[in-house]
Amino acid sequence: MRPKALYQQVAHEMRRSVARGRWKPGEKIPTEDQLTVMYGVSRATIRQAVAELRNEGLVSVEQGRGTFVREPRHEPEPVYIERTVFEHEDGTFGGPDCWQFDEKPTIYTVRVDEPSAAILRTEEGEAAYLVDRMITHKPSGARTRHAMLLPMERIIGTPLAADPDVRPRQAYAALTAAHGPIEFREGITARMPNPDENAALHVPDGTPVLITQRVTQTQDAAKRLMLETLTFGATGVHLTYTHRAVTGGS
Repeated sequence: MRPKALYQQVAHEMRRSVARGRWKPGEKIPTEDQLTVMYGVSRATIRQAVAELRNEGLVSVEQGRGTFVREPRHEPEPVYIERTVFEHEDGTFGGPDCWQFDEKPTIYTVRVDEPSAAILRTEEGEAAYLVDRMITHKPSGARTRHAMLLPMERIIGTPLAADPDVRPRQAYAALTAAHGPIEFREGITARMPNPDENAALHVPDGTPVLITQRVTQTQDAAKRLMLETLTFGATGVHLTYTHRAVTGGS
């Protein structure tokens, strides 16, 4: 094995000083001059070692004050979000009872943009309803943005055309009645939030958001009927799904 670089050896010894309580959380560590004497190395080596510990989150450097051992980070309690949907024999749909729909949605008449048109396999610019609301994950209190995009052409003749202010499971039932058996495809992405999302979702600075996009489609995949989007803070979140084997797949 190749020997570690000198600064890595110094960083290792500094970690041991923290682990053994020689340098305690919140405490200022020795100055650069003191560390060069302590370890018998150059200032450049000390700076590299401190930079490594800073990147690991073990220490913080405060301009004009020095370098301090950071308080240990407390991992948040995990948040489990169940995403499975079940269809009952009577044609209704069920799922996790973990969402609180207290706030009235804002309903817009919009034109389907290019990314959504590609997902829904429809024409860009097609008229649609966008049902946009904030909901709350009851077990954790996490704020979440929920949006349903309903192309007009897909909801003609359904109750959704007259009143799209419904919960997802009601939308699934209405689409099933109009188009036959449905299924779902879901994709998940992550990105950093914009300032409005930080405020609305109560996401701390530097925390990414998870975005799930669920497509409701006919079981033969001939028509994609609705695009449902959830946006929420990603820290500690576990998305859970129940899968069943299906026949006829390739």
